[in-house]
Amino acid sequence: MRILLISLSNIGDVILTTPVLEALARRWPAAAITVIAGPRAAPLFERDPRVAAVIPYDKTAPVIEKLRLLWRLYRVRFDRVVNLRHGVLPRAGGHRVAQHLAVIRRMGIPADGIEPSLVVGPEDERAVDQWLSPLILPSPRWGEGTDEGNHTTPSPPRGEGTGEGKRPPLVAIAPGARSHLKRWPAAGFAAVCDAMIQEFGAQIVLVGDADDRPIAEAVIAALRPSPRSSPPTGERMTGEGGESGMRGRVVNLTGRTTLRQLAALFRRASLVLTNDSACLHLAGAVRTPVVAVFGPTDPVKYGPRGPRDAVVRLGQVCSPCEQALSPYGHECLQTLPARDVLAAVRTVLGATVLSLSPMGRGNG
Repeated sequence: MRILLISLSNIGDVILTTPVLEALARRWPAAAITVIAGPRAAPLFERDPRVAAVIPYDKTAPVIEKLRLLWRLYRVRFDRVVNLRHGVLPRAGGHRVAQHLAVIRRMGIPADGIEPSLVVGPEDERAVDQWLSPLILPSPRWGEGTDEGNHTTPSPPRGEGTGEGKRPPLVAIAPGARSHLKRWPAAGFAAVCDAMIQEFGAQIVLVGDADDRPIAEAVIAALRPSPRSSPPTGERMTGEGGESGMRGRVVNLTGRTTLRQLAALFRRASLVLTNDSACLHLAGAVRTPVVAVFGPTDPVKYGPRGPRDAVVRLGQVCSPCEQALSPYGHECLQTLPARDVLAAVRTVLGATVLSLSPMGRGNG
């Protein structure tokens, strides 16, 4: 059987369609599934054993390119086509994952209890381990079982508390977002970084794509000066051209990872702190606890779904407006105090550290 799954364009939106891929693979294990996705999201499927082929689709491409794609698809003669473009989503509310699964339920395909998932290849794990092992993490231990149903390879343990002989928790922070309307101010992220380093001894890694570098640099600039005269051995990580993103216990990896490498990094993290962005959904797909900062967008539709995840928002009457223009200047996000985000981080990170290491000294 040949199945065509027409996914979406943006990275985060595409990740939220992966439960449909899983449901199709469970229903027809021998089927050859072709996935159409946006060019930036297509690499997510290149290592996925559930996918026979992935076709990048650029909705801004010239008409002639779109016609060639249509002809290519027509020649395959697919037995089933599942179209998840927004025009076919049910009108009912709820999370996007539930809306996508409702599409295939109407086709008679079972879809209960399926969450987003991604495949992380061994080369992605090795690349991340090479970056992080000088800091706090051991090499991955291959062959110690698999994460059944999550389609990810084994990873080394996450941070194990701050007691003597314990590894400090690794916290990934994604301060960027494709839309500036969804970005919490850099000063807020910096204040939370300072507190996590002081209270948990956390190792902070700033992540995102190349466009997020100025935001990450603003976070670093807003940090309190480190009392250390120099970073510990191996803690300084320099990018191409001698660019350095280091201050105290903060490493800047923005623009240096592929999507799958970023997923591998998140698997090693005790916590991901992020705006409403692709990083939120990437972390959720590898089951890493998330603290997500929301403003004008709706967490009911796009929020994290894990049992230890948290959403932080002001909850003003006008929010979520999901509007590009706001008469109040999107105060719902710009005026969100760092203490609110830090309270959620303390709860999630403290619980994570304690659950991973009962003898660790997490501050809940």
